Amino acid sequence: MDPRAEERIVLESIYTSEEINITDDYKIQFRVGTPGTLESFVVNITWPLDYPYIPPIIDFNEFCNLNMPRVLQESLLSELNEIASQNVGESHTFTLIEHLRDNFETYAQQIRDAKKRPKERAFESVVAEDMEAKKGKKDTALTKAQKRRQINRFDSDGNLPRGWNWVDVIKHLRQTGVQGDSTS
Repeated sequence: MDPRAEERIVLESIYTSEEINITDDYKIQFRVGTPGTLESFVVNITWPLDYPYIPPIIDFNEFCNLNMPRVLQESLLSELNEIASQNVGESHTFTLIEHLRDNFETYAQQIRDAKKRPKERAFESVVAEDMEAKKGKKDTALTKAQKRRQINRFDSDGNLPRGWNWVDVIKHLRQTGVQGDSTS
């Protein structure tokens, strides 16, 4: 029996279907943490054809991982790849998953800390941008004729009138000429 098939059966018996999803081409999605929370994330593990004699391909390319800082993703990848390279020749997906589960609180705290930092930086940058906007940005003054043309161009709601960019078909055909059917 294929070692990948054996490990698949073992992993499906250990973890619930909410935690792990294994496709037919041996792509594993494991959910770490409570789904829907800020700290939860998904790790993708793909078993190559010669697995376990070569390490699996590990990534965090999932939509739900957008809350995970890039630095944490890179450090997790290096940790997991190191564990995988140490256990080449053995089935080691269980070891990788348990490493993530054992250290989940540390990762969750790093995610929470990363979420707090950008808010502080964002507030400082917004204040700095407001100060710069007040100092250097001046609009060019419009003449009365330009203002009048601008007001007449829009309707009462400030929208362009319906058909403002329509092509006059008759005028267009007069300018281009009617193309006759050449199959006569």
